[in-house]
Amino acid sequence: MSSLTTQFNLKTDNSGLVGTIINNPLRVGDRFFVEILMKNSDINPVGITSGAINLSFDPRSIQNIDNPFNPSDINSLLITSNFPFGRTGILDNTNGSITNLGGGSLPFLGIGSPLGINQLDTFSLLHFQVIGNGNSSLVLNIDLSQTGFSDGSVASYSGNQSQLIKIVQVDSSISIPEPSTILSIVILGLGVLLSKKRNQDNSNDS
Repeated sequence: MSSLTTQFNLKTDNSGLVGTIINNPLRVGDRFFVEILMKNSDINPVGITSGAINLSFDPRSIQNIDNPFNPSDINSLLITSNFPFGRTGILDNTNGSITNLGGGSLPFLGIGSPLGINQLDTFSLLHFQVIGNGNSSLVLNIDLSQTGFSDGSVASYSGNQSQLIKIVQVDSSISIPEPSTILSIVILGLGVLLSKKRNQDNSNDS
């Protein structure tokens, strides 16, 4: 049995590039990245050779915007390029889930390479956008049964954290005027314009 360390970060979107860790509430329309890192945390690490995750979210608040969502593409950041073998993953934005996102490597056959030897390496990078007010929980589940290591061992179910939760905070303090308020502003504006027109007409008549 081997030990796995997982890190789960929310990062800013800097014009499509991954920025810094998010420390402030987001607003509707903001885009952000979800970064998932893994490390073989044994005393003598051999590296991770396979892995898979499941992610759930509130579809009323956030949506995945990876386009296309094609984990089978070796160039896709949805899964590390270290794992070119058996790349899978299903996105369901309607119900707020990403399931069985993962892949593997066969280093002894020259297919891919181990991940997370003596450091946290990116396993997956996902792109999201805030579409509605209200905080959303992002729940990450690591499928330990699909987590393999270079020495043929699997992840220990004892001591390995298999579920991590992040809260996407959305700032809903920006208020939108009620329709009646907007109508009052329009009527007031028209009244001012008509008054100015009437005064101009009176000046021309005199």
